[in-house]
Amino acid sequence: MSGLRVAVTAKQFGTAPVLADIAFELAAGERAALIGPSGIGKTTLLSLIAGLDSAFGGQITRPPGALAMVFQTPRLLPWRTLAQNITLAHPACTPGRARALLDAVGLAAAADLHPEKASLGMQRRAAMARALAVAPSLILMDEPLVSLDAASSARVQAVMVDVLDRSGATCLIATHDHGQALAVADRLLELGGSPARLVSDRRLPLSRQARGDPRARADLQARWFPAPS
Repeated sequence: MSGLRVAVTAKQFGTAPVLADIAFELAAGERAALIGPSGIGKTTLLSLIAGLDSAFGGQITRPPGALAMVFQTPRLLPWRTLAQNITLAHPACTPGRARALLDAVGLAAAADLHPEKASLGMQRRAAMARALAVAPSLILMDEPLVSLDAASSARVQAVMVDVLDRSGATCLIATHDHGQALAVADRLLELGGSPARLVSDRRLPLSRQARGDPRARADLQARWFPAPS
């Protein structure tokens, strides 16, 4: 199965250039993190890849099959329960399947809650369960841990890794958090400049299992992203 091919030569809003000369390919099942500071254009690029914005120069080829996108905000319908939100993701997703997916992200007991009764971390896990409901070949995640406290972030990150392992899908995760990128990805694609360009493309030297060790991850982060002196 083919993966994702991106070749964006130009993207602008009005007369302001935003993206230029961004080209990369992800193999089927590959997991990459799109990194860069807030406002650099990560969300814009994900929108182009998802097909939510077609006004750009270049070409994007997505793998065959379904696409799932996990947005910065969970985007759950407030008048539906968590389980009902999952069933709406795909016509073939039965209530039983929705509950099984919520169980997979640790929310079995929260299936009948409405989003307003669930914490932000729970809502983010529900959004990840919803992504699995379409059996995606490509998953796009936009800052999936933003606005969470440290404890919630660690829990949701563990769930996110499990969700991606279960899916086997090609995945691109946009984040400004280097530690998160090192923990969940196999490859780092870094945006920089103005308009934003791909300034580095690095494959991680350690396996995901090895990077599960916080000490190994901290050492890699110190070498690749040293703190300003």
